Amino acid sequence: MTPEGVFIQLMLRHTWLVFIAVTCVNGAVWWRRGRAHILTNPALQDGYKRLVRGWLIFGNLPWVVMGAGIVFGGIPSVFYYLNPRNGPVVLTWYLTVVALWVISVHWLFFRQGAEALVAHPGLLNLPSSRPGLVKAYFLLCLAGGIAGLLAMIVLDLPVNFPVAN
Repeated sequence: MTPEGVFIQLMLRHTWLVFIAVTCVNGAVWWRRGRAHILTNPALQDGYKRLVRGWLIFGNLPWVVMGAGIVFGGIPSVFYYLNPRNGPVVLTWYLTVVALWVISVHWLFFRQGAEALVAHPGLLNLPSSRPGLVKAYFLLCLAGGIAGLLAMIVLDLPVNFPVAN
């Protein structure tokens, strides 16, 4: 196998690690943005810690589930996750994502999550500091996620990408 082929095979099996790295970098950026606000108002420190820690845990959960499916569940590559019909391991990933959506709705709308995000500036960089805007933005993103999920269900995408041997 050529070096390029080896690289492609590694990427197909380990892209979930890149997703984890990107989520962690985003958490570090959030923390860095928050530090300036913490210097001005030290009472915000615990809130920033809680929000960044929550992001790192819940934001990485789908990628950990995906990685477990690839490493231990016999899923040959990340492309298999483009179709929820590719077995129970892939379906578990979809259920994890949907569960996180439900948890996010509950947190934002019923546990003052939007208010917490607004009270800790620098995390979202929205043009407004109104919780209603945070909720509307989230609903727009959620609608996009649901549309993507429905498209993958309806399209029944075949997986004919190269897989690791």
